Amino acid sequence: MNRVSSQKYSAYLVILIVLMGGVGMAKGGLYTTRHEGDTAHMVEIILRMLSGQTPHIDFSTPIGIFAFAPVAWFSKMGLGIGQSFIAAQIFIAAILAPMVLRVATSRLNGLASWAFGVVIMGMVMALVHGEDFTALSVSMYYNRWGWACAFIAILLSVLPPHENAKAPRLDGMIVGVMLAALALIKSTYFVAFVIPVALGFLVRGDKKGLVIGIATGLGVAVLTIILCGVDFFPAYIQDLLSVTQSETRAKPGVALIEVLNGPRFLIATLTLLMSVIVLRQSGEERAGLLLLLLGPGFVYVTYQNFGNDPKWLILLALFLITLRPSRGRRVLFNADARNAIAALALVAFALIAPSMQNMFTSPFRHLATSPDGFAAQFAEIEEVSDVFVRTERTGMVLARVAFVDEHPELAPYTVEDDMFEPVTFLGETLPRCMLMAGDSSLHGYMADRLAEPPFNFPPETQFFVTDIASAIWILGGFSPLQGGAPWYYSGTPGLENADAIIVPTCSLDMEIERNALAAVERAGLTLRPPLRDPLMLVYPIVKDAEAVVN
Repeated sequence: MNRVSSQKYSAYLVILIVLMGGVGMAKGGLYTTRHEGDTAHMVEIILRMLSGQTPHIDFSTPIGIFAFAPVAWFSKMGLGIGQSFIAAQIFIAAILAPMVLRVATSRLNGLASWAFGVVIMGMVMALVHGEDFTALSVSMYYNRWGWACAFIAILLSVLPPHENAKAPRLDGMIVGVMLAALALIKSTYFVAFVIPVALGFLVRGDKKGLVIGIATGLGVAVLTIILCGVDFFPAYIQDLLSVTQSETRAKPGVALIEVLNGPRFLIATLTLLMSVIVLRQSGEERAGLLLLLLGPGFVYVTYQNFGNDPKWLILLALFLITLRPSRGRRVLFNADARNAIAALALVAFALIAPSMQNMFTSPFRHLATSPDGFAAQFAEIEEVSDVFVRTERTGMVLARVAFVDEHPELAPYTVEDDMFEPVTFLGETLPRCMLMAGDSSLHGYMADRLAEPPFNFPPETQFFVTDIASAIWILGGFSPLQGGAPWYYSGTPGLENADAIIVPTCSLDMEIERNALAAVERAGLTLRPPLRDPLMLVYPIVKDAEAVVN
């Protein structure tokens, strides 16, 4: 297959960005049909940044600053957060376009080159994270950005450049920027791929590219320190450690063994292993070795991402298509090497095709979505007036409760006590209740009550909420908890700045609430007796040592 023209390919990328980005922006807002909590999580972080706060320093999150900074930039320019999110994705696609051009024209050929452009542009500008459910969601958008940056870095480091296309300085700079971006978007990707990428340069004998890549990455780190301060990286590392210490969030999806051999993943794992064998037998020993080294990173990132969507399969398909040898060599099962590699590429593509289709078509589904049945998630907040959610999902409060608590005569017939352990705090047992839907409505109710008797909290009050996430401060016009965590993982982030502790009697995640309350008890605060509401207990924190915990 022939190499593509740089001019034609540049025009191709521009068309993709204008088409997908224009379709995304044309709706005039951001409409989501799933993962409303993740949307609120993003909104909270952007609102904090708009008020001048810096991630990791002023609030706790294991997601890097580059995952939010582009959205915040557009919001500061006057766009609503919904439109800012879509504009930020277009911006990221435009930034990556020259790097995609470099990969396509220096490493890939023919169909693989054109497909790579669609993959990266579509992945970055999608309005769903993948999988095979046709929802519209901002959940885990930074994972899509991470995969896109990783794909660019991997192909530039692992595949040798075409003749007359060698530019080690340029390749090193691009890879250095991509790895630095991964570290500042989601560190999981950096940890997974930094060593295989470095080995890719070494195995190819491109030491100059490796040195320049390291220097470029360090340059980005220095620039980040200049912009964010010397405390930025220690605070970031501490936020990352909070995830490793979490009893509930260390792995957000299925177990590692299932990512390797579960029904959804076994064929993918076997395809990867067979690709390594066939590549080495076909004369591509170096490529086979590097693919083997990349395998653990592929599995690790898939394991660490909620939904466990193995997007690396599309990279594998492009990798294999590019390395197809001429006919005549025999490989595993005495198959022709070219046919065997093409078959493995087809299997990899087929396995990930539903996820890819879901992402690529999502902007068009977004445009076609009727606004009927949607409402602004935070209608009172001007900056968020263009973020819409389905009222049937947010306006109906549903909860899982232990029915046996209301009907003790069922006790001999149930296992609720073992499977649905109640949460206790300071000797008080909370109702066995877990919120399944309607958190916006419930948090809106709680926010309104906190400003009324008997609570009477003023707007400057900061709350520590013992749940996985909460929009109470946004909905009630209170102050965000300095040092708090928009998404709870472990410990008591920001508790030293809190004026009161809110304990929902029906939480989004009982295990999270259990861990948070245990951490609060270990903190040894002096608390006043709780102010009670059927849906929450509120413990004012005594700032001196005069009161006694009740």
